[in-house]
Formats: sequence, C-alpha cells, structure tokens
Amino acid sequence: MCIPQADEAFADVEIRIFSQIEKGFPVEITLAGEQEYSRGYLSPEILSWVPTGDTTADGKRLFETLFADSILLQAWSEIRGQAARRRVRLRIDGGAAALHALPWEELYADNKLLSAAANTPFSRYLPIALPWGGGVAARPLRVLALISNPADLESQYGLAPLDMTQEREILEQALSQLGPDEVTLDFLAAPVTLARLEAALREGYHILHYVGHGAFNQRRARAVLFMQGEDGDTALVSDDNLAQMLARQDVHPQLIFLAACQSATRATGAAFQGLAPKLVSVGVPAVIAMQDFVTVETAHKLCASFYQRLLEHGQVDVALNEARSALLSAARHDAAVPVLFMRLKSGQLWGTESDARGTVLGSRNPRIFWTGLLRMLQRGKCTPIIGPRVHGYWLPTPDEVALAWSELHAYPFPNSAELPHVAQYLASNQGRDFPRYELLETMQRHLESQLPAELRPAQVCESLSELVEKVGWSALVAGRPHEIHQLLASLNLPLYLTTNFDSFMTSALQARGKTPTREICRWHRDLDWLSSRFEDDPDYIPTPEEPLVYHLFGSDEEVESLVLAEDNYLDYLVHVSAEMERIPTYIRGAIANSSLMFLGYSLQDWEFRVILRGLVATLNQRRRFKHVAVQLESTKSNEAALADVQHFLQQYFQDAEINVFWGSTPQFMAELHEQWEALPR
Repeated sequence: MCIPQADEAFADVEIRIFSQIEKGFPVEITLAGEQEYSRGYLSPEILSWVPTGDTTADGKRLFETLFADSILLQAWSEIRGQAARRRVRLRIDGGAAALHALPWEELYADNKLLSAAANTPFSRYLPIALPWGGGVAARPLRVLALISNPADLESQYGLAPLDMTQEREILEQALSQLGPDEVTLDFLAAPVTLARLEAALREGYHILHYVGHGAFNQRRARAVLFMQGEDGDTALVSDDNLAQMLARQDVHPQLIFLAACQSATRATGAAFQGLAPKLVSVGVPAVIAMQDFVTVETAHKLCASFYQRLLEHGQVDVALNEARSALLSAARHDAAVPVLFMRLKSGQLWGTESDARGTVLGSRNPRIFWTGLLRMLQRGKCTPIIGPRVHGYWLPTPDEVALAWSELHAYPFPNSAELPHVAQYLASNQGRDFPRYELLETMQRHLESQLPAELRPAQVCESLSELVEKVGWSALVAGRPHEIHQLLASLNLPLYLTTNFDSFMTSALQARGKTPTREICRWHRDLDWLSSRFEDDPDYIPTPEEPLVYHLFGSDEEVESLVLAEDNYLDYLVHVSAEMERIPTYIRGAIANSSLMFLGYSLQDWEFRVILRGLVATLNQRRRFKHVAVQLESTKSNEAALADVQHFLQQYFQDAEINVFWGSTPQFMAELHEQWEALPR
C-alpha cells in the first residue's frame, strides 16, 4: 500500500530511460508517482549526438529526439495540460549511463529552457536504497570551500594554476548578502588533502564547495580530482576514494557543489559529471557539477544567484533553475552548463530561517523559555510526552495512514485524513480489532520498504518491535545523529511517556547502555491481567540508568491495548477518568510534579486532546501544574488558530506557565539539543 506524502507545490514528473533493447531505449513517464503512461522508445541514434554550439537549436532538437515517439509526446502534452507546475526528474538507469553525456539541461520546449523555467525545476534523479535523514533544521548553514591549487599543476600536467584571490572572491561575494546567523563560510587551509577534508567534514558542514581541476578516463569510466599531498604538489584523488571517504562519515553534506575553476579544461566537466553519481550513491542528497567550461562571469553570477535563492527556500532544484534563469537574463550562453544530480524527489534540503527555528509563543521570551526547560531537564524534573509525529522518515503520520486506508477501503465520508474516524469505519464493518492489526501491518511494511536491502532481516518478523530489534537501532539510525528518540535518550531522564505503540524510545535508550522497562497502560479491564513492574516490585522507582517507557495508548506487544478508533478513545476517557488508579501512582505524581514536555502533536490529533481531557484535566483537579512546554506541528488548518492556542491550553493547565513551540519536532529537538550541548558540564 502506498502512503501518500504531504502536498507539494509542484506535480512530480519522472521521465525514466531504461537500458537499451532491440527497439531502442524504453522510456516511461509517471505523474505524481501514480499515473503511469504507456511506454515509448528513444532511438539509440541519440548516442551519436553532436552539438552545433547553438544552445536553443540544440535544445529544440534534443526535445524533439526525446519525444519523437508519438506515445511519449502525447504523454508529455497531457501532463503539461494537467500540471502547469511540474518538477521534472530525468531518471537514467545504470545500463543507459552513456546518456548522461548528453546535455539534457538544454531541453527546450514551449519557447523556454526547461531547466531555467520557474514552473519546471529540473534534475537528474538517482534513487538509492539508503535512508534520508531529512532536511537541516539548524542555523546557521555551514559552507566549507575547498580550493585546490597544487604547486605542480603547470609543470607536471600542463594545467594553468588557479587565481586563488579571484576564486575566493567569487564565493565570498556570492554569500555576502547573507548574515552570519544565516550562513557561515570556511575555507579549508592548504594543503587541501583528502585527510584534511575528511577531518573538516566531521565538524558537520552542510555544503561542500569544491573548486579545482579534474580529469576523466572514458575507457575506465574513472574520474579524478587534482587535490594536494602534504607537500603541496598534486595528489590525484579518484572518485572511488572520495566516495568511500564520504561513505564512512556519519553525516554527509546536504549538497556538494563541484565548481570548475576559471582555468579548467573541458576534461574537468567530464570528471565532475562522472564523479557526481558516485557521490550521490553513498548518500549525498544533491550534487551540482559543471558539464563544460564556464567563464568567470558565469561562475560569479551562478554562485551568487544559486546560493541566495537556495538559502532562502531550501529547494535545490528550484534554486538552480532560478540561477540558470538569472544567467539567461545576463545574456550568458552557458546557462545550461550546471547539472544537478539528486537522490531526493522533493529537492528540499532545508526550510527557510523561520521554518528552521520555529516560533515560541507565550508571555515569556524564547531565551527564558529555553532556560526554564533546561533547568528542569538538568534536575530530571521533566517528563516528555511523545506523540505520533516524531518518526520522520521511518513511519507515516496518522494523516497519511488515514488517507491510504480511505482510498484502499473506499471510505465514504469527507474526513478521510482523520485516522480515528477511518479506523472506526473499519472496526464497524470488519470487526473491532481489524484496524488494529491493519495498523501494525501497515507500519511494519512501511518500515521494511524504507530499509536498504542490506538491513532487511532474512526471516519474517512478527511485529514492528521485532523488526527494529533485528535490524538494530544503531544500524537503523546510522547517519542520523539528530534522530528524535536518540536526542531524547541523551537527556538522561527517568520517565518517558508516549502515545505511540512502537519500541523506538526503548531501543534508543538501550543503545545508550541503559536498561529500560517498557510498560503498557491497562486502560480497560481486559488488560488487567498484564503484569506491572510497580506491582511486581513495590520498591521500583525509575532512574536515568533504568528508565521507564510508559505506553499510554498501548503497544504492538498487545494488540487489544491499542487506542485507535473513535470508540477506543471514548472508552479510554471514561475508564481513565473514573479509575485514575489505572495509571500507576508514580506516573501520576511525575506528571503532576514535573515540567511536561509535549512533542510530536498537532492540535487536531485525538491523542493530544484525549490526553489533555482524560489525564491532564483530571489530575489538575487535585494538583496545579507549574510549567508546560508544548511543541505543536504547524499546519495549514491550525495556523489560523495561532492566537487561540494559548487560551485553548490554558483551559486544561489553568494557572500553569505554558510555552508553545510552533514548528516541527525536528526543529524543536534541534534547538533543544543545541541549548543542551551548550550547557557547562
């Protein structure tokens, strides 16, 4: 089953070219990942492509050749009519890699260059089976520039040395309009060796900008970069060596920009084109390369426009289209030289500054908000309550599951994005426990589909928790140091409450050498047979070394414990409100006597509202909460209620000091981690 993703401004169009067969290169076009058009064929004669030097004429000829098959041209025409704004991804299979040598960025249709038009962001798509850790939430964005100018370039290789001053000025001026809070620029000190580059990248740079010479051996299909040895002379670094170094890193740059130096030959363009796919193959989200020589003026204009636009909205393909457009406006003939290789479908490397930081609401200023929260964390007097929107890449949100189920099971009502309603419909028609089993299966299948082949267990797993255990938490989150559960585990708290059913929090704690206990809320009588450590060991008190992960709405270890459909939520409200002893005394006390930190919720989530009504409101009749921090997902539907959020929460927490962080969970955790790490130890 396909889990739909959030709506995007552009319709997704994939043009996939397969390995050559007798009829030619098969070509398939897909719209929005679902609407597949009939297969057409590209003539192998295109391999003998010879440019004329007229970019516009060549672009028209290239378009006519690609869409010479009437089936493909009809598909393109239909898509153009359905989606004026379309993200065009050219996917060339490995068996057709020779086609990468063609200047696809010159494709010209409807009197415009597709790769420079605002409504057709263009990239060469290289899908890989490695998890994507998500966009960068931190600021400032960090750029590492590497300008390689070996001393023996001219004497040993007949290559002109670089003008170091000019190359630095191009990049400095490109970023000069952005403040230090938005972006920082560092230059790797000479000699620029591979070892020094590796050490620098460990510091967490978001962008690597390379300027230098390169070469490409067509027969061996091998690219090399002219870097330096410790003596300052040339050290040829092969594409394999560079890719292997990056593969060893926990965190990759989000973007690698391979900029030909102003003295570069056309061999450099071939080298960069050959290198870029290998860098993407080890997990780099996006690589920009030059497929030909570029002039000083073009390089200056390209860098300035591209980086300014990228740092504004974070969409790398859109930013490069905008930069190419700026080159055309400046009458530059080489606007189609930059090539974007990308493993992402959305092109979103990060959000805007406001998106990255989120917004702190309330009467207190943000600094006081963080200070108060950190103080309670240091004392171990903070209780996280973890919601369904913390899983990021690995698991779909409740809204996405609901939409998928609505389509699969022909849900007849308009609220198709509300999981409790859809689950209630399924429970009424197919049995009380049907949606519970369906949810567990959906989540497990989705996680399995996201795993790279080498991580998938050979044997079938009985549950999501078993799958996570067999894969191994460390392997699952490799390359994702800011994964939410990892950051929460690093806070060394004794108690973690969650409305999720998965074992992610428990696994993250175990990976840090802790011995957590996982327990389920016995919210109805059919669960009374479940054991509780509080009953088995009356002296048990959770500690940071032996923390408790308490599942308020059930876990995948006991299907009947899951709170999913409308009736489940209503029953939960009735039972827990009437019989508070169903929540262990220790947990009730911890909730009432510590700061609460809600994260991973939206105002519309039933999980959030039921916890407020059934647990918080009942406890607040007896004790007064002092401090509550709430991270809420910002969505189109609740942005209009921004001014009412504080009042809404005050109804439940009454006299408590309430601070709301309006933004995503990764944004909140990135800022919390930044503040936490800055504390003196």
